[in-house]
Amino acid sequence: MRRLVLVRHGESLYNAEARIQGQRCAGLSELGHEQAKLTALALAEAHPTARLVTSDLQRTVETTAPLVAALGRPAEEDPRLRERSFGRWEGRLRDEVIADEPERWQRWLVGDDVIGEVGGESTVQLADRVEPFLRALLAATPAEGVTIAVTHGGPVWHGLHRLLELPRPVLGGVDNCSVTEVGSPGEGAVLLLRWNEVGHLPHDLRSTWRSAQAANGPPVGR
Repeated sequence: MRRLVLVRHGESLYNAEARIQGQRCAGLSELGHEQAKLTALALAEAHPTARLVTSDLQRTVETTAPLVAALGRPAEEDPRLRERSFGRWEGRLRDEVIADEPERWQRWLVGDDVIGEVGGESTVQLADRVEPFLRALLAATPAEGVTIAVTHGGPVWHGLHRLLELPRPVLGGVDNCSVTEVGSPGEGAVLLLRWNEVGHLPHDLRSTWRSAQAANGPPVGR
């Protein structure tokens, strides 16, 4: 079975500040760097011959760096793995957006697709960008081979809902440096093998998808 391993980036400076980042390129926090190091060790041990691909945004490139060092080969950067654009919300604190646009924020909390209204990518636009690339990465992986893609919560969540043809939102949030895996046994079939696993991180280095700091927002990824 060919496999595609999706890794969300480590905690970023914007994550730590409860700031909406989208395609803004804030790097990792100190915690994020520690998460990335341990994730790299686990992945390099499990998949020493894997192909390595990453989003070209700073927080994913920094997350990928220790894995590049561990595997001894470069990663391919591709903008199709970027987080969704959040338009004019990017760079703003959650609390600022809640204060300025309370009605729209409440609609966002209950699942309305409001991001296009603020100049960002709609859910359909995001899935249209990400899903074909994930499918192509999986198809290009050799039989019994592995491709590791370091990306963001949005591409993991929306990309896999589309790739797996899930009829409604059923997957949970996406933690920093979590590992999600899909596989293809052939003939275009895609199976979800694991979702949002963080067992490679000690408890004090895990960040939950609804932390106290981000409890006023939707699940990471949506």
